Amino acid sequence: MISKQTIKKILSLSCIEDVIGDFIKLKKSGSNYRGLSPFSNEKTPSFIVSPTKKIWKDFSSGKGGNIITFIMEHEHLTYEESLRFLAKKYDINIDHIDQDNDYNKHKNQEKEEYEKLYLIQDYAKRFFINQLHETKEGQENGLNYLIKKRGFDIEIIQKFELGYAPIYLNRLTYTALKKGFKIQDIKKSGFTVVKKSNYFFDCFRKRVMFPIHNLSGKVIGFGGRNIDSKYSAKYINSSESNIFIKSKILYGLFQAKKNMIQENFCYLVEGYTDVISLHQSGIKNVVSSSGISLTVDQILLIKKFTKNVVLFYDGDRSGIKASLRGINMMLEQEVNVRILLISNGEDPDFLSRKYSFSELRNFLSKNSYNFVSFKQKIYEKFYKNDPIKKSFLIMNILNSISKISNVIQKELYLQEASKVLNIRQQILIYELNRINEKNAHKLKENPTFFSKKKNTILVVEEELIQLILNHGNQIIKKKEQNTTVLEEVLHFFKCWNLRFSLNKNQEIFDQICLKNKKTDLSKFFDKKNTKFYSLSKWDRKGIQVSSKEDHLNQYISDILLRYKSLYIYKLIQKEIIHYKNSLEKDENRKSCIKKIMHLTNIKNELHKKLHRFV
Repeated sequence: MISKQTIKKILSLSCIEDVIGDFIKLKKSGSNYRGLSPFSNEKTPSFIVSPTKKIWKDFSSGKGGNIITFIMEHEHLTYEESLRFLAKKYDINIDHIDQDNDYNKHKNQEKEEYEKLYLIQDYAKRFFINQLHETKEGQENGLNYLIKKRGFDIEIIQKFELGYAPIYLNRLTYTALKKGFKIQDIKKSGFTVVKKSNYFFDCFRKRVMFPIHNLSGKVIGFGGRNIDSKYSAKYINSSESNIFIKSKILYGLFQAKKNMIQENFCYLVEGYTDVISLHQSGIKNVVSSSGISLTVDQILLIKKFTKNVVLFYDGDRSGIKASLRGINMMLEQEVNVRILLISNGEDPDFLSRKYSFSELRNFLSKNSYNFVSFKQKIYEKFYKNDPIKKSFLIMNILNSISKISNVIQKELYLQEASKVLNIRQQILIYELNRINEKNAHKLKENPTFFSKKKNTILVVEEELIQLILNHGNQIIKKKEQNTTVLEEVLHFFKCWNLRFSLNKNQEIFDQICLKNKKTDLSKFFDKKNTKFYSLSKWDRKGIQVSSKEDHLNQYISDILLRYKSLYIYKLIQKEIIHYKNSLEKDENRKSCIKKIMHLTNIKNELHKKLHRFV
């Protein structure tokens, strides 16, 4: 935690009009400052900043507070992240409390690892920018591609910090080593492949580079677009690291978040160039899923800024399929979704170059549809008057409506479907109820299976505690870096926000992890019920039996996955009980079904990792 003295220093040295002025244009108005609200689309300035009181007030949205609340509200950061943001701006060193205990030492080591990754990413960004603008190869290949083939101007290239990776095998790695970075850190950052005998080469070569930023503007990874047909993959991304997880990031979000808040909706596209082309055309509330299939984490990231999304995918079959897949995912996360229907062969990049800003705005507003109308138009485009296909269409639309938790919205979509499909609403309601009953039956068909898991999780908890006590300080090898059994368990529990079911076990775990001094843990154990096992002397008979210690890496991985799987079963069981107790309440039923389906998906993924068939 940041010390109180540091917090006081940050607040006293921070200039509120200076900080807020970085985000919105302020004009002097008497002793105060005035500007347009960043939280609403207003024409007359109603946002007031008072330097003497060190507060701000937005009369259009009703929001207000001090400098910390502004950073939290505008940048969607936590309290501590906002303090660190201001400390960095004013070059203030941060002091922490309880620096000497084991927990904070672990956190400091973790922070140092993150900082190394950020520094290397920033160095790579500056290296690629220099290669693009200052070298003959970069100008002839990269800059020529961006300006002449993609139609980007220098201003937009600089805004998105685009760069170029040279053709040389190890130019980036070699220069990074000369700057003092270590080869293992460069490798961990995803820029280098290291072979035996210390031979290494760059992962990105002869590619235009698209840096990917996090919410605070730090570069966390890259996408590289080839400009040479000899390379098979058109795009490659940085390998995943502690700061770069593809399923949890959106390209362009850093540049778009302010406009997403102001306009209260965003366009979701597929590619890097789609985002940049739309920005250049004047449409700035646009983000991309970075070339991967849309994930729930990405949808939740968008929801931090707006609950209204327009899917703007390519007009070909793959783009339509991606749109259809995204509809249900959006509805399940309570996001209001519309879909753009564009001609085959057209995409956001093409349209942004085809139309002027006003023409493009007009085109987008005229060609966006709710999911009922969108699916109907897809049916008309590909199947015309096939009654069998139309019956599938109706069931598909009803399946999407079943994902909606808001009862009023569900009713309105049923009315829309009845009108668009030319079918009686009573028939649609009847079929929708059948879908809901079918889903509920699947959830209830084997309740005894879940109850068996209740006692099993306690057995695994005991096994896990014994493992920590017996082998907590033992080193286990990881791809990134070596760690201990205790650190691995602690990291796993924090990542997944888990707690032991039994209070005794949680208390032991807290004592081990959070206390600076050695604690007598014997009082937590029931010695009568604690069992210790040992193998017979098989080696005397010439039989080699592997022990837990021989395969500790695999064992710790398996037991943690087993524990999470059982933990998920326990949560599913609770939701099933909750479902049974709220059969008469439609909203509660839908909420339970959504949670159970989400948890079941997690359970299935865990079983795959444990090599089980489900």
